[in-house]
Amino acid sequence: MVCDLSAVKKVSWFIAPTVALCEQQHDVIQKAIGSVGLIHGGLEPRQWTDPNLWKDVLRKNRVIVSTPQVLLDALIHGYVSLGREIALLVFDEAHHANDDHPMNCIMRDFYFDLPIRLPTRASSHGPVREERPMVLGLTASPMFGGNAAVAFRWISVLHVGTSANGSDDSC
Repeated sequence: MVCDLSAVKKVSWFIAPTVALCEQQHDVIQKAIGSVGLIHGGLEPRQWTDPNLWKDVLRKNRVIVSTPQVLLDALIHGYVSLGREIALLVFDEAHHANDDHPMNCIMRDFYFDLPIRLPTRASSHGPVREERPMVLGLTASPMFGGNAAVAFRWISVLHVGTSANGSDDSC
């Protein structure tokens, strides 16, 4: 079955916690699928204050790789809409997503306010609607220093949308 991706309007956004990991993941993904955007603070940061540049990057790429702070800043300033422009959000090294880390801020301040994703028909993508993107968290260190209770607490946090101490403070 061949899927016509020209009708798809949302991107997959891959977040890695360091510039080095972003560049590494970008290279691997680009070799596999082609056009992949790379955004991090080391790439002329002033240029990323231009809303038209963001629109262009979203239009030209199916996958974007960035540091979590870049995506958080883009969401805060309204350059990117999590619910309307991102279909899949991948967190590399997801065990960092705690407290006021930008990964956690993305989830706490933007993700959980969005409508829950509705099932879609496989035969039609339909119009773009505002909804929670799918989320994939990747980690090789899920135990937070060997403490299973803390690890499972954070898994629960990501599931229900509150911080581990019950606080709803913004980042």
